[in-house]
Amino acid sequence: MKLFSLSKDERIKEKKNIQLLIQEGSSVFSSRNSLKAIYLIQDSDKPGVKIAVGISKKAGKAVWRNKLKRLIRNAYRLNKIPLIKSAQQKNKSVLILFTSLSYNEQNNKNLFYDEIVKEVKSLLEKIAKRISGKINTSQQ
Repeated sequence: MKLFSLSKDERIKEKKNIQLLIQEGSSVFSSRNSLKAIYLIQDSDKPGVKIAVGISKKAGKAVWRNKLKRLIRNAYRLNKIPLIKSAQQKNKSVLILFTSLSYNEQNNKNLFYDEIVKEVKSLLEKIAKRISGKINTSQQ
């Protein structure tokens, strides 16, 4: 596996996994409450992290939504290493679904990569803390 890639093995592609994640997963919110991550931590013999990015059609036109998804995936790709290491150390499998809360085309015509990176980093740090057991999963 390349260090800063996002291969097919690292993506959630099955509908049943996404449904499981939505039904049983816990949520964390980014520092400015503009992004939300729904995650599910499970014991596994294949530790690792899989992600998906979902943006509502109400957020804006397809070009804008695709740009936001691309920026989120890129921010994750470049900042995923601490999360993957903590999952592997604890033998955990982690599923994450990133969604937008307050980003929409009407209010955020121009998306800035630096803002997205800060939001994604804060989400990844919170999830990594929960994997390592430093924070109780019932807390937000």
